[in-house]
Amino acid sequence: ETRGEVLGRGATGFRGCTIWFTGLSGAGKTTLSFALEEYLVSRGISSYGLDGDNIRTGLNKNLGFAPEDREENIRRVAEVGKLFADSGSVALCAFVSPYKKDREMARRLHQEA
Repeated sequence: ETRGEVLGRGATGFRGCTIWFTGLSGAGKTTLSFALEEYLVSRGISSYGLDGDNIRTGLNKNLGFAPEDREENIRRVAEVGKLFADSGSVALCAFVSPYKKDREMARRLHQEA
């Protein structure tokens, strides 16, 4: 049995997932994702907001803003989101993610998990 199958059998039948917020800088992605995190947690649903500030100051502090760095940033975030989802949490990822191919890669990582 997979972790998702076990977690999905609980009282709520809920399994983790990733919600990706994308848009221009300053559009409110982080504000919305953190508000949703607060709402979910207040209802007993494990969730965590990931955004440029909390990712680029640690996990991705060695990356800049060149296209290849942006691609690697999104790949790493997608992998972290996948781990959160696999653990039964809601990963709320708020990133500019300007390249369609990077967003599609993030989606594929989750679909293939």
